[in-house]
Amino acid sequence: MAFTAFSVVFIQCKKKEVQSTQSNVEIDYKALDETPVSGYTRILVDESVYPIANEVNEIFMYEYNRVKVDLVRKSEGEVLNMLMNDSIRVAVLPRKLTDKEVEHFKGRVKPKMTHFATDAIVFVTSKVFNDSIIDYEQVLSNLQKPNSEQRGNHILVFDNVNSSIVSTFKEKANVKEFAKDYAYFGGDTESVIDYVSKNSDAIGVIGLNWLTQPTVELEEKLAQLKVLSVKNVKDGKYYKPSQNNIAEGTYPLIRDLYVVDIQGKSGLGVGYASYIAGYKGQRIVLKSNLVPFKVPPRELNVRKEI
Repeated sequence: MAFTAFSVVFIQCKKKEVQSTQSNVEIDYKALDETPVSGYTRILVDESVYPIANEVNEIFMYEYNRVKVDLVRKSEGEVLNMLMNDSIRVAVLPRKLTDKEVEHFKGRVKPKMTHFATDAIVFVTSKVFNDSIIDYEQVLSNLQKPNSEQRGNHILVFDNVNSSIVSTFKEKANVKEFAKDYAYFGGDTESVIDYVSKNSDAIGVIGLNWLTQPTVELEEKLAQLKVLSVKNVKDGKYYKPSQNNIAEGTYPLIRDLYVVDIQGKSGLGVGYASYIAGYKGQRIVLKSNLVPFKVPPRELNVRKEI
């Protein structure tokens, strides 16, 4: 929301202010020794979960003003390729590494995987779309059908052909490619939202985080969209991707978020992972309407008199 964008600007301004009061010389982060709370690094972020990673990072850098972390936003396929090639050694992903991917690092480093939140994949449409519910199993079946007459008159719009969302749907549908006249790729989440807001027959498939922490530029377009309730095959009921439904597991399209660290040292990967999984980071996750790995306890002030 607008508050999120304002808070980021405020934090950035405050950080510069703190640095200027401490020293007249701008900090050269790359010249600092990298520790969990100092130095410079880059972190890869799966595009579908970028908003939460970015918000935590801004506050992390504000609290530790000798830290500079640049987030590199990529599709899941690109993130994994860069990790495997040691281009960047820390990443935020909506899943753990597979056994095969972990095996790739055997003899060099043991990947650390820190679970910090649970997210959801959501279906969004324009407000004039005929339905307010969707059958996920039917969607998977449609992705397998070569005949467009069997699928109805709507289309699915995904973020990127190499995204984590697309790989999830390919795995669940047991297909290598989607039917070309049924599934389209916008390039990124902003493009999906833009397309769906202008086309009444389109169903966008995106990460929930983009709805709960939108940029200022996206807010107007999101006001033109609605989120579909998804059928849970276990009880036949339809559920919205609310924080409560995600926590209880009644919403059927949920996924766990991880910080993956293959630095092999106590660097900023450890610092960022510890922060996002710690008390302050978990409160940020909770306020973002995702489900934190550890729900922060509520602090109550008890008084004898009112």
